[in-house]
Amino acid sequence: MDNGGQLKVSGFGLLRLTQISPDKAKLAHPDYYVDPSNVYAAPEFYKNLVFDRSVDSYSFGVILYEMIEGVVPFHPKPPGEILKLMCLEEKRPPIKTKSKSYPPELKELIEECWHREAVVRPTFSEIIVRLNKIVANCSKQGWWKDAFKLPWK
Repeated sequence: MDNGGQLKVSGFGLLRLTQISPDKAKLAHPDYYVDPSNVYAAPEFYKNLVFDRSVDSYSFGVILYEMIEGVVPFHPKPPGEILKLMCLEEKRPPIKTKSKSYPPELKELIEECWHREAVVRPTFSEIIVRLNKIVANCSKQGWWKDAFKLPWK
């Protein structure tokens, strides 16, 4: 969070990238920089593929899943096994929480964010628009009431 109370999502600048084009990159040293315990990193990192900003959407989808379920995907499996399932076998865990606890549009957003095909993943501009709609619909239906506030409002 910045000094003005604005929530920021960022990395720590630990990855070294090789720029392929203005909007595409690849890890400069994949064996050195890929953390085998990071369940939030997109499959493109573990497969040493060229990637774009959609890797951030993937990570956001995993975080949303964890927020709804209260656990990382495939809990209680160890991180290495979770990575194998999600990044190499392209499996996704089911959302077990009853659908009355969250809007169906949120489940759709999660599934699109962590989609195996990077081109299907929404941009953050699209994610913000969709989250705004979800919150507006939830407010109309009495879900979440005033407890859920978006930081960009």
